[in-house]
Amino acid sequence: MATLRSITLLLGLMLSGRMAHASLDCSDANLMGEGLVQSFCFECLFPLRIATIPSQPEPMPPNVTGSAICSCDGESIGVTVGSWHPVRLIEVVTTPGCSSVLGGETVIQGLETFRGTVGSGDPLEHGHAFFHVHSYPFPFASLFDPLGNTPCRGQNDSAPPYFTELDPGWNLSQLSWLDSPEALFTGSPLSVAACAADATTANLGMPNDLLFWCAGSWGLLNPLNGRMRSTLGTDPALTSLAGIRHQGLLHRRGLGLETTGDAALCGGTPTPLMQKSQYRMSRIYPSPESGGNHAIGANTAVWSPSLPRLVNGQPTIYILWRWEDCCLPIL
Repeated sequence: MATLRSITLLLGLMLSGRMAHASLDCSDANLMGEGLVQSFCFECLFPLRIATIPSQPEPMPPNVTGSAICSCDGESIGVTVGSWHPVRLIEVVTTPGCSSVLGGETVIQGLETFRGTVGSGDPLEHGHAFFHVHSYPFPFASLFDPLGNTPCRGQNDSAPPYFTELDPGWNLSQLSWLDSPEALFTGSPLSVAACAADATTANLGMPNDLLFWCAGSWGLLNPLNGRMRSTLGTDPALTSLAGIRHQGLLHRRGLGLETTGDAALCGGTPTPLMQKSQYRMSRIYPSPESGGNHAIGANTAVWSPSLPRLVNGQPTIYILWRWEDCCLPIL
């Protein structure tokens, strides 16, 4: 029901506001029709794990449940199941209010002050990039659920649509410290150097959750805002970093769930600190990622060597995947 309400909200947003015509930097991704199915990675739903037995060895978070039998009401008996689920469409843009997901329309007007930039890419100029992120519940998620309509589907419904243009903490660096005060310490040279270990494990398929301030080879997860050191053009590493920073912000807002492990078997629990290993990402626009999906922080040389370079400011859309452990009643 929450997903249906979110879709209704999206449609209402499209129909009620003044819509501007699509522009070169706000193209229609055609994801509300067959485009989504054609770009969808069905093999990314695997492995399936039933009673602790996986259909294949990886990828799986390190802290998946170790229980085979479970019960959520103390009476019925169930078996534990786990798999990857598509939970969000993450759209990264430089044009404020632009939504390629919603047909290449500007759904929020009058935000030119917050226009984004890909930066100069010149480290000597200390150029910075700035991106906006729109996060939507994945449409028709239940249709793509290999385990069917488990009890956790209702418990783990995603947060409503979220637009960073409306979040002062995302746009103003001075306010972002309120969401991520630890950035005062995790930005030290020693902490930054430690992120090399996170990049190494991410390239091998699984990020290091202990290094919670790192986003592997993409950069620092903190502070939780849209401003970051630029590289060159619409770099997939930067748009990926913007997307996962935003997911970290949802956790700080109480809208992110921990859905892995014994405590999540009867439904995910809100947690302010994002567990990176329970998430993966796959790019679906403007060109789909052919190799499936990738770990948070994995080097773009691992997952996007064949993807064409994007035009500066071109919208980029990812699917956010989340591992979910659940108790499936059988008796």
